[in-house]
Amino acid sequence: MVEHIHRLDLQGKAVTLTWVGPTRTDPARVYALAFTSTHEMLLVSGGPEEPDRWLLGGGIEPGETPEQALRRELLEEADAAVEALEDIGSQRLDDLEGRREYHRFYWCRVTLALQGPTRVESTLRHLVSPADFLDRLQWGHTDPKAAILLARALEVEQRYRG
Repeated sequence: MVEHIHRLDLQGKAVTLTWVGPTRTDPARVYALAFTSTHEMLLVSGGPEEPDRWLLGGGIEPGETPEQALRRELLEEADAAVEALEDIGSQRLDDLEGRREYHRFYWCRVTLALQGPTRVESTLRHLVSPADFLDRLQWGHTDPKAAILLARALEVEQRYRG
């Protein structure tokens, strides 16, 4: 497997993100490449003036499985209910202090509440076409993992639609 490595400053700390693909390691965080039934992808932002768009997801609470955490995060961040999901791979985060954790990514099909988020942590929902996903995602062109995730998610989406 070819390693895809991305180095960045995350909240004032230098970190390295390494794509590791499938792994059995328990993740600390989960993220969704979420599709609607109209084949649009769901991203969120911090508000109307916030230009950055990001994937839905977050940390796993004690007693939760990764899948339960993902379902909770999608409800909290976008009032999105998960219909189906599939693991599409993981990245490993390493920092200079020796901390290591894994982040798991999922394809999922979601249904959006009509009125928009009401339990909002993150806020505004943004529906984008798969063709525009890399342009809209905050790190879509700076981290090579974004293209890998999109390709894997589109493969699952095609199977699910078929």
